[in-house]
Amino acid sequence: MTSAGETRSADPFLGRVVDDRYRIEQLLGAGAVGSVYRAVDRSTKQNVALKIWTTAADNEQVQGRFLREAKALSTLHHPNIIAVYGYGVFGALPYVAMEFVDGRTLEHMLSAAQPLDTALACDVMMQVLQALAYAHGLGVIHRDLKPDNVALVQVDNGFVVKLLDFGLAKFLSPADDPMAGSALTLQGMVMGTPLYMAPEQAAGRAVDARVDVYAAGCMLFEMLSGRPPFTGETHAEIFRAHMLAPVPDLAGLRPDMVVAPELLQLLERALSKDPQERYTDAGEMLEHHLRMPRPPVRPKTHYPQNDNMRLRVDPASLVPAPRRAARWPLVAAVVTSLGTALALAYALLR
Repeated sequence: MTSAGETRSADPFLGRVVDDRYRIEQLLGAGAVGSVYRAVDRSTKQNVALKIWTTAADNEQVQGRFLREAKALSTLHHPNIIAVYGYGVFGALPYVAMEFVDGRTLEHMLSAAQPLDTALACDVMMQVLQALAYAHGLGVIHRDLKPDNVALVQVDNGFVVKLLDFGLAKFLSPADDPMAGSALTLQGMVMGTPLYMAPEQAAGRAVDARVDVYAAGCMLFEMLSGRPPFTGETHAEIFRAHMLAPVPDLAGLRPDMVVAPELLQLLERALSKDPQERYTDAGEMLEHHLRMPRPPVRPKTHYPQNDNMRLRVDPASLVPAPRRAARWPLVAAVVTSLGTALALAYALLR
């Protein structure tokens, strides 16, 4: 077992202070281009997530990702998008200080390969689309939307979705793009995650907000079915499925459930091979999502089909019962007889 002292000595950044403000406390995760740490902002005493691009030296692509994420996050202020507090260079390495998110990723929730609760899935997608609609409105597309970049943070009345990692963000206006004109912006380069990548993105063609729409459709399908819509053993097989395979039948994958036609229409449009047939952006997809009946996937009502369980009716029971004789004529006769007897007795006594 590695001791805290051994861990601290093994990582040269632990315990150091970045820009005289952020004290690095804990390694949260490491990837191909950098590491993410939990740090404490010495001015506010709050935890922050500090992302350091440890392989950025002399690497234009990594530096480009840093510039893109820093620029994208610094312009986006939305409750469903992780906030950025600052960015700069530390020991010749770029860093971004971001909101510290203490929650679970959607990737973790889908790891069991089982469908999520329908209400939960719809709420997650609504918040994801709200974040994307805001970003698209400012001319920023994510380009790497996937379950691992969606975090769910528990709050008093439920949860809040936080959209993470704008490292592959694209700016629709060249004037806003810090890497415009560089090798990173050339067509023919494939960027993103294969399972959630639109056909035009997989082919290295020009992209716009509709690649985020496609990725959102992939995630919604996976949340409701327990599996991504397009799979394969290799990246090439997955790309081929995105480009050629039809959208799987969600109702066929959930035979015990009734799937609303509006949901099937949304998935068909969001996952269209032709970007011209998709929603133009996340805002339009969100409008359709909000119009769907709730829940859009529900259990089928079961009726027993066993003949032995059916209600049997005796035909004789359907014959009307004979009417009972009326009582009032008998009462009238008795009263009349009694009156006659009383009158006769009165006459004799006189």
